[in-house]
Amino acid sequence: MSITKILNNEEMKNEDKLNKVKELISEIREMYGNSEKVIPSIKVNTTHGYLPFEHLEDDSKVSLLINEALSIKAAAIALAEDNPGVAINKKVQELLAINPLFANASAASKFDYL
Repeated sequence: MSITKILNNEEMKNEDKLNKVKELISEIREMYGNSEKVIPSIKVNTTHGYLPFEHLEDDSKVSLLINEALSIKAAAIALAEDNPGVAINKKVQELLAINPLFANASAASKFDYL
């Protein structure tokens, strides 16, 4: 199942979506060759200010990842249109493997009381 289908699956809980995406990204990063590299999380703009991605609630993470996946798809398509020699799935693999949001996709939370 593709990442976008997982993230848009209304029958899955957000926690399950994030865990499944984390598994897929681990496989993608292993194939790409950067699984040993640490890709730091980034801060994202929320209604409460800039917050580190890993501190967001699961529903917010899923929403951001859906948008990020669509941006990656658009970037890969644009590159392939400009250069017919581009292997579009390899480009998607690369963009997913180096993406700080997908690299830090997890249902884990650091807050016990919030």
